[in-house]
Amino acid sequence: MSTEPKKTSPLVQYRRAQRRTVNVPRRIYILGAGNIGGFVAHSLAGLPHRPPITLLLPSQKSLTSWHERGESIKLTTNGLLDTKSNLDVSFVRRPRPPEEASAAQDDLHLVPQNLDGSQDEIIHNLIVTVKALNTVDALQRVAHRLTRESSVLFIQNGMGIIEEVNDKVFPDPATRPQYMLGVTSHGIYRTKPFTLVHSGYGTTALAILPRNMEEVKPHFEPSALYLLRTMTRTPVLAAVGFAPTDLLQLQMEKLAVNAIINPLTTLMDCLNGDLLHQPSISRVIRLLLAEICLVIKSLPELQGVPNVKVRFDIKRLEAQVVGIANKTSANKSSMLQDISQGRLTEIEYITGYIIRRGEEIGIQCVLNYMVKHMIKTKERLAWEKHGNLLPTESRNPG
Repeated sequence: MSTEPKKTSPLVQYRRAQRRTVNVPRRIYILGAGNIGGFVAHSLAGLPHRPPITLLLPSQKSLTSWHERGESIKLTTNGLLDTKSNLDVSFVRRPRPPEEASAAQDDLHLVPQNLDGSQDEIIHNLIVTVKALNTVDALQRVAHRLTRESSVLFIQNGMGIIEEVNDKVFPDPATRPQYMLGVTSHGIYRTKPFTLVHSGYGTTALAILPRNMEEVKPHFEPSALYLLRTMTRTPVLAAVGFAPTDLLQLQMEKLAVNAIINPLTTLMDCLNGDLLHQPSISRVIRLLLAEICLVIKSLPELQGVPNVKVRFDIKRLEAQVVGIANKTSANKSSMLQDISQGRLTEIEYITGYIIRRGEEIGIQCVLNYMVKHMIKTKERLAWEKHGNLLPTESRNPG
């Protein structure tokens, strides 16, 4: 008689997961109403029996724009405009030091009122779509509303964000919410606040991160299962759940492509497509990819994973860079847009992340190091040109 444990069918597992999410509050909060945040909110709002949705807005300016734009999100796809309304919004303030709290009571009449309820209501389901460099500041505004039973889904460019959030926002593992990660390949750009264009169809990959990577059968919070199920039943997002290791590889692929297209288009001040058919730029791309691929293939967390060396081969990633540059040939990269408008870039979470991980394992990425500091110089010059205060040094000025 066999002593092997009886296997559970996927259908039974799915029904069990459904039962676990029955008592999870349905409201989904979205922190960041830019391109991806607006797209996710618009997509969720199109669901039958849609969940309540709240946009968490960080400034009076964004709240004013929301009212001026008709309190709705407009998305144009293939020339067809679709408007979604009946979304709630909430203004989230920076936390005040205790000594300022009493004085702040006198200024309550100056604070814009929330349109969905209290500043202290518990958030069970949160999607974070702000830029990587703004994540810590944004999460600190709502950290008191998140519990161990809450789930936080990060859908952002760049890497190294989770580590920074753990260090600065949720240092105690006992009270830390459940994390989820998302990678999307949809092409979205904004023409006006809360007015978006869906320029390219893509997919969205999602994964729930175990609290302890060594657990054989990790426990996932019901809120994480609910958020995963809601995202994957949203047709426009084309979302699929992945194992954490598989999602990590997707993140690395996107990071490698971003580490080429974003800084090079910014330094050359050109459209994505202008990188194509340029022999000199092709040589630069291969040299940068040589360092990037070596770092990725040497990462401890990818050791023993099948086909890593093939997946992160220089020629394969170069083909991906060329394919995406061709697909988005008429687009300006997000980094070039940031520089053009005098904003800080995400270079520390893209190229900077590769450099830091390389240093941890004894690999010096000298060419990527040079590119990073050229971008930081251009970033500083753009700030001065736009009359902004000089930016402070980033999290890792090296």
